[in-house]
Parts: sequence; C-alpha cells; structure tokens
Amino acid sequence: MDLVGSPKALRAWAIASLVANMALIVTGGLVRVTGSGLGCSTWPQCEPGSYVPHGDAPLHAYIEFGNRMLTFVLVAVAIGTFVAAWKARDAAGRPVTRFRLLAGLAAAGIPAQAIIGGISVLAQLEWWVVGLHLLPSLALIMVCTVLVHEVHAAPPADATVAARYAAWTVLVLGWVVMLLGVVVTGAGPNAGDADVARSGFDLTLVARLHAMAVWAVVIVIAVLAWLARRTPALFRATLLLLAVVALQGVVGYAQFFLGVPPALVALHMLGTALFCAAVANTWWLSRPKAELSGSGSSIGE
Repeated sequence: MDLVGSPKALRAWAIASLVANMALIVTGGLVRVTGSGLGCSTWPQCEPGSYVPHGDAPLHAYIEFGNRMLTFVLVAVAIGTFVAAWKARDAAGRPVTRFRLLAGLAAAGIPAQAIIGGISVLAQLEWWVVGLHLLPSLALIMVCTVLVHEVHAAPPADATVAARYAAWTVLVLGWVVMLLGVVVTGAGPNAGDADVARSGFDLTLVARLHAMAVWAVVIVIAVLAWLARRTPALFRATLLLLAVVALQGVVGYAQFFLGVPPALVALHMLGTALFCAAVANTWWLSRPKAELSGSGSSIGE
C-alpha cells in the first residue's frame, strides 16, 4: 500500500488534515472550559525542568499536556499531506503546484499556531492572546477544506457573478462573526483558569454584537441560496451552511441564557469548526470553472 505516492493516499491525507485541525479546536475548547489552560505552567516545557507532567500532577496538567501532544499528531499528518502533495502529478506527469502550495500552507500554520499557544501560556492566558491562538486553526480549516476539494477533483459549481459576490460576502462576514466570537469569549467566564482576568468588556453588549453579525450572515446566506437555486452543488452547500449556522445559533443562545455552561461552550467550539469548513466549502464551490486549471481534475491515477 502506497502511503504517500498515490492520488488515493493524497485524498486520505487531505481529509485527515481537515479532521485533525477541527479536532484541535474542540480539544482546545475542552482545555479552556475545564480550567486547564495553565495545567502546564510554562512552555515549551510543562513544568520547569520537565516536558511532561510530574506523577503527582493534577488532572488539569494532563488535560493541557494531552492537548499539546495533539500538535505532534497534526505535525505528522501535515508532513504526510505535504509529501503526498509534493509527489502528486497531473495526467501529463507534471507536479501540481496548487497541491504543494495548499499543503505547504497547512504545514506552516501548525508551528505558528503552536507558538502562539505557548505565548498564551507565558502570558498567563491573556484573553486576546488566547483569541489569536484560535485564528490560525480557523485559517487552517479553510485551507484544508479547499485542499480536500482540489485533490478530490470536485469542480466548482460555476455560479453566477451575483452568487460569487454573495459567497465572498459570506466569507468576509463569517470571519467577522468568528472574530466577534473571540471577543465574547474574552468577556465570558470560561477563561481556562480560575485566576485569569477577563477582558472587561460587557458580556451582554458584545454577545449582542456577535448575534447581530450572525443574523447579518444568515440574511446573506439566504440571498446566496436564492441566487444559487439553479446551481445544484452550490445550492446544496448553501443549505448545509445555513443548517450549521442555525444549529450554532441555537447553541449560542442557549449558552448565553443558561449562564455559559462549559458543555455548551465545548459544543459551540465544534460548531465553530464546522461553520468555518462550511463557509470555505460554499466559497470554493461558487468559483467559476475556469479557475479549476491545475487542480484535482488532472491528477494522474
């Protein structure tokens, strides 16, 4: 079995990269809601003089250490994906530059994400540093979503110009929603450690701003669905995105009115990862088919 030198292997690696980066967001959320953000007091070591928790370390240390270990899984998957992308050839036997670029971006983002995570520990979980720690993961999910499309030779839906503009608007508003979500998190009670100071923003105010941005993106998604009604692939992707936003909205309102319980916060983090992938999926499918040149449709089997 060829682990890195076949189109089938590359497709498997691309999916693994997407799933692993989504899993990191969920496990990072679990670290925060369990109050384990400073379970390891320093970085890159867990405790001064030791890279692993001591035998009598509290559970928080092992939760944080486990999340750090997931980074090595991501590194292994990223290396496998990059090697498979580097070895990929089109039907004419030429390297596929787009595969290499996307896989390279996915690989480069992991150490950047890890370094910011280390800084967040050294900065005692300063809220905006913790927020920055999330952003590379969101960007990596989008990159990996595009890579999955490319290596599976799934053609863009060749949408109308109006639909493409709407998809771009969804992409931009989607990032606004996620950034405001970071601000809401910084004002909320789940800081990652009981002694960490919060941002000082009024939680109700920033939560309402976040909700307004979500409603704005819902309106644009609805417009996109109407514009894409004669483009089946894009229409289905838009409905999927709308479903993800609806579920994420239910969880978001529930956690606000129930006092931000940790279990719902963790579920909301999973929803954020799914939302990020769904936005990237919709954007990718909205592109004209002319942009497919050099992508997955030409892989040599």
